[in-house]
Amino acid sequence: MCCPGCEAVASLIAGTGLDAFYRLRTTVNDTPAPPAPATLYEAYDNVDAQNGFIADLDDGWRRATLLLGGVSCAACTWLIEQDLGRQPGLRAPNVSLARQTLSVDFDPAQTRPSALFHRLLALGYDPHPWHARQAAQLLDQEQRSALRQLAVAGLAMMQVGMFGIALHAGDLQGMAPEYRSLMRWVSLAIASIVVIYSARSFFRNAWVNLVHGRLVMDLPVALAIGLAYLASAWATLRNTGEVYFDSIAMFTFFLLLGRFLERQVRRREYLRQTDLQSLLPASCLRREGDDWVSVATRQIAAGDLLLIRSGDVIPADAGVASGSGAVDEAAFTGEQMPRSVGPGDSVSAGTLLSEGTLELRATAGPESSRLSVMLELLGRAGEARPTLARLADRVAARFVGTLLLVAALVAAYWSQVAPERAFWITLSVLVVSCPCALALATPTALTAATAWLRRQGMLLTGENTLEILNSITHVVFDKTGTLTQGQFRIAETRSAQPEQALALAAALEQFGRHPIARAFSAVTPARGLTQAEEIPGRGIRGHYQGTRVAVGTPEFVREIHPKLGPAPDNTAHWIALATTGEQLAWFALEDTLRSDAASVVATLKARGLHIALLTGDASPAGPALARQLGMDSGRYGASPEEKVAWIRELQQSGARVMMVGDGLNDAPVLAAADCAFAVNQATDLAKSSADGILLANSLRPLARSFTAAHRCRRIIWQNMVWALAYNGCAVPLAAAGWVPPWAAAVGMSASSLLVVLNSLRLQ
Repeated sequence: MCCPGCEAVASLIAGTGLDAFYRLRTTVNDTPAPPAPATLYEAYDNVDAQNGFIADLDDGWRRATLLLGGVSCAACTWLIEQDLGRQPGLRAPNVSLARQTLSVDFDPAQTRPSALFHRLLALGYDPHPWHARQAAQLLDQEQRSALRQLAVAGLAMMQVGMFGIALHAGDLQGMAPEYRSLMRWVSLAIASIVVIYSARSFFRNAWVNLVHGRLVMDLPVALAIGLAYLASAWATLRNTGEVYFDSIAMFTFFLLLGRFLERQVRRREYLRQTDLQSLLPASCLRREGDDWVSVATRQIAAGDLLLIRSGDVIPADAGVASGSGAVDEAAFTGEQMPRSVGPGDSVSAGTLLSEGTLELRATAGPESSRLSVMLELLGRAGEARPTLARLADRVAARFVGTLLLVAALVAAYWSQVAPERAFWITLSVLVVSCPCALALATPTALTAATAWLRRQGMLLTGENTLEILNSITHVVFDKTGTLTQGQFRIAETRSAQPEQALALAAALEQFGRHPIARAFSAVTPARGLTQAEEIPGRGIRGHYQGTRVAVGTPEFVREIHPKLGPAPDNTAHWIALATTGEQLAWFALEDTLRSDAASVVATLKARGLHIALLTGDASPAGPALARQLGMDSGRYGASPEEKVAWIRELQQSGARVMMVGDGLNDAPVLAAADCAFAVNQATDLAKSSADGILLANSLRPLARSFTAAHRCRRIIWQNMVWALAYNGCAVPLAAAGWVPPWAAAVGMSASSLLVVLNSLRLQ
């Protein structure tokens, strides 16, 4: 036996009577081949295998989210989007370079998921169903591969560089022909490894895009490396002329170094976002009978009673049933100070209980938590590509065509003036002018600014939010739950039968989503209410004991009880309760202004913005709040339709409007505004209509978003000016023969790194 392991296995087979297999077999066993990719992809046509990466859309189409291996630059994203966009049954393909993902809608009646996989494979990319953990693994795998390519190029650069120095010295001092030939052949072998292994991505991207009629920035790089290598190899074979193996290894190394560092920045920001997905614990303690039983987090449902101890991560959105403690919400809001919580307070999945012990009543399962909504919005933001980024891609593509024309003219000129220098001068032109810096100018700045805002407590979900913020002229605020805390309490009840009135109002308000409804949550609702219907921004109506009943604004309640009198006074926010034949009660509600509302409004006004209040509250509280905060204008008692109409009027007058709101009734006006932000406590519908979400219980990130947008625009223009100025200066110098190929590679890589480092200043 070759080793004790084989001896043990053979003894086990013989000792258990399994050796007859080897006596009776007629041929040596063949190792089964792994299944072909086509066979693997057919499995995804099964609906049961599509869970997690394919979702249904309202119009019958479906949306697939895939991981893509081999996506290395903006050219890859363009190629995939253009090719898939021309395929029948596919629409809206969108590739995220930072996330290495593809989002595309497909019609199940026209195409199958396996056909999508096959098409991507034919384009030269490695598709996988999307999963957060697998995405992180793919990024790590590609980063390790890039590091290996960089290391090989670096080692080769040093080794070939030593031979290059010896060859140049030999030209000056004399060298025996056999030693000169030996160094050239060894340099050829090392450079071949660089070209075949380290530089393969340049050739692959250039060829795949060229086949599809796309000029990309990898094309001049591939031409430069390929031509230099072939010319040097020819000189080695003929043992005459100059070789530039050292230049090939050097500019391959510097090109890969720039891309490695840029990829590292994108990877770090992506992992910072997706780290949220790993916040939930694998299991938690749930009350079952008289015992606390450990269950998987995914089994939690609304209504479950959970036990959370100090140091535990909260597994689901919940309300505190008993106990007290402090919750660390830094992962969501950026606030480092823990928040004290007690009975009646709400906590979110993924936050950490830093002290105390709590019994929580789950309000939703993990799949419906605030964390899940955030991750969905993060995904939507990551898949979108801003207009500025698309413009930069188009400029870079046209620049490559111009560069190839210039290189051809330079080659033609020098072939007439100094034929022995024509090849290497043309090579320098191709390398020095590669528009990598131009392609990186916009996406790196946008990524850095978005990441900084998220750490400040602002999650951007709109693709052009930072761009639009620079043109905003009007900022319009909702009142309840936006400028105020939205934590109403009943300050006074005026009724002949207050207990019965409160119970009936609570029965209606339990169907409400407005913050006012929470003021009645502690009241036991009356039984027997039917056909409850909420009218957003106005109130709730239903049937009780054979008669119609309504609670809400005085105007709304007068629709069923026209004889309703005026509100008791103008000192509070009053809502009415009445049936068709009787006025039952008036309730005075109090709300608290956010502590930072005044400072944020003042900061926005200092920027020259017009600040307005738009609220459905028709009480005197609205105008009083506008005066208190020094707002420029206001609209009060507006229905959702009237709010949208008012925003449209502002836009028609030339204003660019930002809307900040929170409630169900704010969703239409958020969608109508040029730019919209939803506060932390907003409904899911409001969040889905917004371009940004305030994660912290604060308005300060709103003011910071304008600062980030202004700085981002400045950095983008700096990057663009630098990239264009660099090429404008470097190309004439290279065309004049003053820049050798190795210096061209250093200059181009340094230009790209400068753009990345300048963008990182946004953080």
